[in-house]
Amino acid sequence: MSEENKINQEVSEQGISRRQFIKGAAIGTVGVASVAMLPGCAPKTETGHEAETAENVSFETPPEPIPDSEIKSTVAADIIVVGGGLSGFCAAISAAEEGAKVVLLEKGTVPALRGIDYGAIGSKLQKSIGNEIDREAAVREIMRFGGYKADQKVVSLWADHSGAAVDWLVEKAESVGITADPVPLVEQTITGATWNDFATMAFSFNPTDEAMASAPQGTSPKQAAMKWVLENNAQKYGVDIQWKTPAEQLVRDDQGKVISVIAKSEDGSYIKFNAATGVILATGDYGNNPEMLKKFIPSSEDIYDIAYPGTVNTGDGHKMGLWIGAAMDELPHAPMYFDQGVIGRPGGKPVPLTRQPWLYVNLNGERFSNEDLPYAYNCNAVRQQPEHVKWVVFDAKWPEKAPIFEQIACKRMIPPAPLHNEDEVKALIENETIKSAATIDELAGKMGVPIETFKANVARYNELATQGKDVDFGKRLECLTTIEQAPFYAVQTGATLLVTLGGLKVNDKLHVLDTELKAIPGLYAVGNVSGCFYANDYPNILPGNSHGRAITFGWLAGKNATKA
Repeated sequence: MSEENKINQEVSEQGISRRQFIKGAAIGTVGVASVAMLPGCAPKTETGHEAETAENVSFETPPEPIPDSEIKSTVAADIIVVGGGLSGFCAAISAAEEGAKVVLLEKGTVPALRGIDYGAIGSKLQKSIGNEIDREAAVREIMRFGGYKADQKVVSLWADHSGAAVDWLVEKAESVGITADPVPLVEQTITGATWNDFATMAFSFNPTDEAMASAPQGTSPKQAAMKWVLENNAQKYGVDIQWKTPAEQLVRDDQGKVISVIAKSEDGSYIKFNAATGVILATGDYGNNPEMLKKFIPSSEDIYDIAYPGTVNTGDGHKMGLWIGAAMDELPHAPMYFDQGVIGRPGGKPVPLTRQPWLYVNLNGERFSNEDLPYAYNCNAVRQQPEHVKWVVFDAKWPEKAPIFEQIACKRMIPPAPLHNEDEVKALIENETIKSAATIDELAGKMGVPIETFKANVARYNELATQGKDVDFGKRLECLTTIEQAPFYAVQTGATLLVTLGGLKVNDKLHVLDTELKAIPGLYAVGNVSGCFYANDYPNILPGNSHGRAITFGWLAGKNATKA
């Protein structure tokens, strides 16, 4: 098991919730990093001194430049990619394929991969099964979710090029022995959905035994396949991967071009990586930086946990960009909230049964919303409730009723359901994480909610289900099922943060922009360190669009940087 995976496992086993993480973590300065020509980010007084305000936080103040005397070695390349996740590897492979000498810096020990869904429009695999997606409607929906704060040119970049980017990656996969299948339409569409849904999941990789054997223990098969594809193609095209080498600062020349990255080696010494053509930031999000979370996503104080705790994804690229004058997305940033936090079960691992649109009640025993909502909307509704949690209530009919709801992706209960595990459900019932009872009164007692109020809400819900119309909250008919057959079940859940989605502003060439919205020469950003794409809430009604953006923008940035 890698060092990072061990850390993640230890944090999960200790049961550290997101609220504990944000409020209890020690918040200090962000360490050594800086550059020549660093503009201060704090507001100035009339005398020119930085104003000490409540809004000032440590990461916004650029530290002193690392002196040349502390640079122990220098490495020259055409392109420096900072961050070895999905977008970073795609950028590095793309640039190297164009003939560039590429160095990839990664602070961890393995590719930073998350999730298994990859969204695109118009790929060959999608077309092979007749999956035609309305491009204009998809763009409008992403813009609508973000309240039109996004740059539509940047959103359109994904819509117009994601199909070709996926075709490119599938070709790269096949070249190293990994095949890909299209995702069937039935696995990603919902009959009678009360919102627009899009079948954007483009492909699924099939791992070989060799790929599984090479991955850290516990890696999911699809992630093992992706890891194999990225690492083997990087090696094939001569990408120089520097593991355990976190970037600390960017360096600009007298004309303002970003020309170098200063990173710290495993022994603590500094290395300067000089980029003849460009630097691509692909450092991921800041979900493990409590100071940045509190500043940029205040609502994160009201969620249950974080899906990927650890020491990576601490906003390194965001900070380095800010320190040289890059513009940031408008606050508050969009979080990727999923309704998968099972109270008492740390680590953020989803349990699909607990995420189905059963009856939801708050701690007062009262129903409070339509339970069949996009993930972010569901989480928003729950965060308005007492203690920001809900009880999910269902009965013995769940094995037959859950598949009728036709939930998709990580909520899917119809085989193949990649995350549903009946043995896991039984264990959660046995250890009383999922409460069970022979009567509604007994269940209310175990939940700790007012019995009469809860019974009245269950009765009302049963009445609506029998009538076949939810006149209270408008949930679709397919998701209305009575709670009348013992045993009865209830599980308490809250919102989980997967990643943060606000970043450095970019244009449609993926150049990072300064505060005057002018391109910073030599600097690009992709993946979750880049902005201008999401705002308000994550549009999961286009499944996999975040990973699809990472693939697409990595591929494009690698090509763009070689032509600068």
